[in-house]
Amino acid sequence: MFGVDEVGMDLGTSVLHLYVKGKGIVLSEPSYIAYERNNHNVVAMGEQAARMYGRTPSGIVVERPFREGHIRNFDLVNRLIRFFLQRIVGRRAAFRPELLMALPGGMTPSERQTLIDVAVDAGVRNVIPVDESVASAIGAGLRIDKPTGRMIVDVGGGRTNVAVFSVGHEVVWDTISVGGDQFDAAVVDYLRKKHSLMIGEKTAEMLKINIGAADPSGIGLSEETYGRSLVTGLPRAVTVSSEEVCEALDIPLRELISALHRLIERTPPELASDIFDYGITLCGGGAKLVGMAEMMTTQLGIKTELADDPELCVINGLGQLITHPERYEQIDLMVSRKIDYDENY
Repeated sequence: MFGVDEVGMDLGTSVLHLYVKGKGIVLSEPSYIAYERNNHNVVAMGEQAARMYGRTPSGIVVERPFREGHIRNFDLVNRLIRFFLQRIVGRRAAFRPELLMALPGGMTPSERQTLIDVAVDAGVRNVIPVDESVASAIGAGLRIDKPTGRMIVDVGGGRTNVAVFSVGHEVVWDTISVGGDQFDAAVVDYLRKKHSLMIGEKTAEMLKINIGAADPSGIGLSEETYGRSLVTGLPRAVTVSSEEVCEALDIPLRELISALHRLIERTPPELASDIFDYGITLCGGGAKLVGMAEMMTTQLGIKTELADDPELCVINGLGQLITHPERYEQIDLMVSRKIDYDENY
């Protein structure tokens, strides 16, 4: 693509998004890669690899190189970033673009530097790292540069990033090991224990999306689900109700609420008062679970609202930083060490 000069990348646990200045979001594909087990030769990436998940012979492995905000395989991450960037920039681009890359808050400095080095090696001239929470807050439309406390909860595929902002800084933050993957795993575990039925992650995800909710009241849906019987070892169908899926999701949701409660307790009183007045903004693909915002409002006693296009908040935030950089000059995009409020209040 001739003339690409600024690109934004949200390298999510589940989905990778790319934004190009002047063109908007140009790519959204699953963060999957398929390779041969013996020699690690890549067979497929993105959507094509995701369709192969759980359906390959023993000689082919399909996986996501990111889990819970951390790199599981540096070589696979290198190949994934290079593959998608070259689809946008081209192998022999006339110009090397600048890249704004959203990075999870829980990443180690060595992991961050590895991602930056990989991106530069893939054909960009410079990398500007942006904290995921900062990007998601901007993408959700929050004015985090003002001297008022604003709280963002980004429920991703492998973890939840939570941050309280004031005057352009993250004042209190946390990375919680609860996200869409844990919701799916809870459904798998529930059906295994209650119905002696083994299902895959993809099937669990579809149950969560189709009939799952954070609050089971008034849903009353059901869906026939196919899996392998742990008793006979043969394929078997079971009708699963929305109440059962909600019961399965109860444990990870309780963990999430407890972690949010602890973070609010650590928030300085004046900022906590602002959060009560302005409410909590909920975003991320995992936040699309039916009734999650209402459940958080009830459990925390603080108004919680779901952002528009919650799964796109991070990449939309990067797009705003690329398109209107002058609006965000007072915001700290990335700090090597998070601010501890005890040192500042």
